[in-house]
Amino acid sequence: MPLPGLGVAPAAGSLYQELAAVNRRAFVPRLFVQLYYGSPGLFYMTGNAQRAAGGLNQITVPMQGNSMVQGQFTGYGGGFNSPNITPGIQNGQWNLAYWVVPIPLPFGETVIQATDREISLLKARMNDAYAVTRQNMATLMFTNNASNPLYPNSFQDAFDNGTNFPTYGGISRNAAGNSAFKGQYINASTLIGASSTVSVSGFKRATMAIALAKVTDAAGGEAPTFVIMSPGDYATLNNDFIGTETQFVNPSGGYTMDTTVRSSFPNLNVSGVPIFADHFCPAGSAYFVNVKYTAMYLSEDAAFDFSGFYSLVPLGQIGQQGVVVVGYDIVTAKSSSGAWVYNIGSPAF
Repeated sequence: MPLPGLGVAPAAGSLYQELAAVNRRAFVPRLFVQLYYGSPGLFYMTGNAQRAAGGLNQITVPMQGNSMVQGQFTGYGGGFNSPNITPGIQNGQWNLAYWVVPIPLPFGETVIQATDREISLLKARMNDAYAVTRQNMATLMFTNNASNPLYPNSFQDAFDNGTNFPTYGGISRNAAGNSAFKGQYINASTLIGASSTVSVSGFKRATMAIALAKVTDAAGGEAPTFVIMSPGDYATLNNDFIGTETQFVNPSGGYTMDTTVRSSFPNLNVSGVPIFADHFCPAGSAYFVNVKYTAMYLSEDAAFDFSGFYSLVPLGQIGQQGVVVVGYDIVTAKSSSGAWVYNIGSPAF
């Protein structure tokens, strides 16, 4: 509705009604979305996505959890004991989760927006379908989804050690001989830093270096590809870096109000591992991910695909309807390659 009594517009009354009847409102022909968040973690996982197709278990990964041969020392004669056949391989199996977004196109909207439209509602809905999908995928990446069998897996069950998720990919982590299938579920209070524990003061440079060394060692010597933290926990770590900033002054340079000096950091690097903040990562938790073993698997038959519009006339309605479909899951073939650090304290906000 036009607003009376503001600026040059007269107060509500007959004069204002006349102006409203004969004048169009000035209009910005763009839709500015007021919600939704970006997710660096989802961006990284989507960019590194692997293909998945059909099958009863769309993702099946052979995983070795025990030594399959035995070694021994020999003497001058070169003798050795006959080898024992030791099974060591099990299949980790996962099914894709399928997310659908129906898109309505009612008859009245089609007629009214055929001409003289400023904003296409259909285009806005199509953009919104993609945005809603990304928000849902980013949220579920950091949550416990085990209660709903239709949901995808997440970083939580990927890197758990059997405490919260005793079974992963159909393999019991707590069964005898299956300890190799456990991830790294680390209480932040056990990461002792230079001056205080992470559970009290949050991550500092020293404690993050300790965590990375601990995770790398338990992963067999392979460092994680990146670390994801909540913005509040990230800001606490970032504050520990700010005090070490160095600004270099050019003795012959000129300095004005337009001279750019960058302070703080868009992402951090400790022990060669990038660390960044993700809005969807819950406060108090950090995830250490190695993308050699952890990936999003995306269905080659439902990769953000749109069905096209189909008539609703058989249902007794003039209009059309389509649906966006994406089939995916986030799984790891080696749970010990990453970590879920919990009980982080002192978020900056």
